[in-house]
Formats: sequence, structure tokens, C-alpha cells
Amino acid sequence: MDFLTFLFSFAHSHVSNQSPIRDIIAGTIMAATSVPQLVAYAQGVGYASYRGLATAGPSLFAWGLATGSPFMSCGVTSITALMAKADLDGDGYVAEHGEEAYVTLVAAYSLWVGLCSAILGIVGFGKLAGMVPGNVRKGFKWGCAVGVVASAIPNGLFTKGSKELSALVMQSALASFVIHMKTKFPAATGIVSVTNLFYAITHPGKWGMIAAPLFIVCTAFVMKGAKYLPKSFPPGTEVIIATALATLMSMKFDYPGNIVGEIPQLDPDAGIQLGPIKIPVSIMNPKDLLSAPVVERFGGSYPALIISATLFAAVNFLSIMGIASSFEAENGIQWSAPRELIAQGVACIVAGVTGSAPVS
Repeated sequence: MDFLTFLFSFAHSHVSNQSPIRDIIAGTIMAATSVPQLVAYAQGVGYASYRGLATAGPSLFAWGLATGSPFMSCGVTSITALMAKADLDGDGYVAEHGEEAYVTLVAAYSLWVGLCSAILGIVGFGKLAGMVPGNVRKGFKWGCAVGVVASAIPNGLFTKGSKELSALVMQSALASFVIHMKTKFPAATGIVSVTNLFYAITHPGKWGMIAAPLFIVCTAFVMKGAKYLPKSFPPGTEVIIATALATLMSMKFDYPGNIVGEIPQLDPDAGIQLGPIKIPVSIMNPKDLLSAPVVERFGGSYPALIISATLFAAVNFLSIMGIASSFEAENGIQWSAPRELIAQGVACIVAGVTGSAPVS
């Protein structure tokens, strides 16, 4: 979470040192500005938006206990969301089995990624990752940026999001190409996403009359709005303002596009009891996690699953490595690659237990 890590660093440094009250203020600012990202990344994974909010806390708490950094945070990011959806063919699985089954599948995959992360930390992968050329990491970021844009465009420009865009593409001249790619190269989900992106930006007449302008205005404000706000406002204020105004518009004018929707009530018996306080956390059924058909998504091959989960963990760690290295260079904060890899593993395992996609 590059933006959130920066935000916490800024808020922490501007409210003073070693003060619990001020740390709480910094954490509250960060939590408030992370809400729209949690919603967006849940959509990126391929399940209901509210799940991003419902599952964010436990893995973040586990990360805080395991990491050696005072500033870094973790959560589902655009990268982890897109990789999980691509690895598991999220759209196809949801269409065939439904969202609840897909949530269990994603959670089970998080356990595999977490286990592989911990093993990589133990065997010393962190030191090897530090030798990756800078240009490779830059190329990786550019590639992820394209993936983020391809994921965001459908939900931003079209009233009914990716489902509407996919239907339009299948009615266009690109349909035969998409069908060919899905049939001959089912693992090449990226080319399908790029094809959908190409159709979206070349057919503005199909954009939602309300959704598209709202998406463009909010995006522009989030990117440039900080320039026009008082300097005393913390980073991320523009995100809170854009989210609040868009939500009010949705409530007032009966917005026709996709919304987060009503968040289901947690089972009264669910959660974790800590003394007089019950923490509203939903824990996945262990039997469901163990029986989830994760290996079937990789052709029934455990080696293929292990390789995919290991690559996921390794790519995931590149973003952590970049942030930690930046803090070390700019703030003199030492970090341990093995520890952060193990922390990533712990957080991903907790994410799986609570029904979340892998985190970074």
C-alpha cells in the first residue's frame, strides 16, 4: 500500500513522537482514507465491495505484530487483487460457482501465498530479491499500472461496470478474438483485459451518462485536489472529500451505477471475544478452506500451485522491499528482508482465515 504507507508516515511525523494519542489520530486518518481503496480493491479481486472493509482489520493487525517497520502497513492492493483474480480466473469461477464459493477459493489461495512467503523468508529469498535490477522493478510497476487501469476503467466509465463492458465486447467485432484467446490460451487473462480496455476507450458513446463524468471528475480531484486545499490538511483529505461528495450524490439522486450496497449483518455468534468486547471478525470454516478446489484451478497440479503461490509471494515482496528500502535511505530505518517476508506470510495467512485475498 504505497499511498497508505506514505500517509501514515506523514501523519505520524506531523503529530509528534512516541505519543499514543497522536498515533491513534494518525491511524484514524489512515483508516478513513483507506476506505475507498478497500472498496475498489475488493472489486478488483472480483467479490462484493463490502468484503474489502469487512476483512481489512485482522491481517493488518497481524502484520503490525510481525513487521519490524514502525511505518509500513499492509492490505489488499491493486497488485494482489489483480494477480489473485488472474491466477484463479475469478470471473469464470464466479459465473460457474457463485461469489460465496469464490470467496472461499480466494481465502484458501491466501493461505498458500502466506505459507510460501514464510518459507521464502526462512530460506533467504529476501537477500536475493535485493539484487533485482532497478529497471526490472520499474517495469514491474508500469505493468501493474496498466493492470490497475484495465481493472478500474470498466467500473468507472460504465454504469454496470465490468459485466456491461464484457457484454458489449462480446457483441462487437472483437468477440471472435476474445473467444479465441479464452479457448486457446485460458491463462492469458491479461490480453482479454487489455482488449476490453481498448474497446472501452475507443467507444465513448457507450459510457454511462452519469458514471463516466463522476469517475473522471473524482479521479481528477484525487490527483490534483491537494493543490487547492489548505496546506494544514493531511495527505488523503482529497480522497475523503471525493468519496463523501460522491456518496452524498448517490444517496440524494438515486445513482444508477454500481454501489457498495448494504453490508450484511454479522452472525451474532460470530467474532472474537476479548473480555467484554466482541470484535466483529468473521472466521472462515477450516473444512471449507481445506476442501476449496485451489489445486484444480492449476490443472490439478500441486507443483503448479506451489510455483504460482511462490511467484505471487515473490512479486508481492518487491513492493515491500521498495518501500522499506526507501525508509532506510531517507529516514535511516533499518529493515530485515527475512522478517518482512515472514510478516507478509503471517498477514496473508490471517487474511485467508478471515476470507480476504492475499495482502501486501
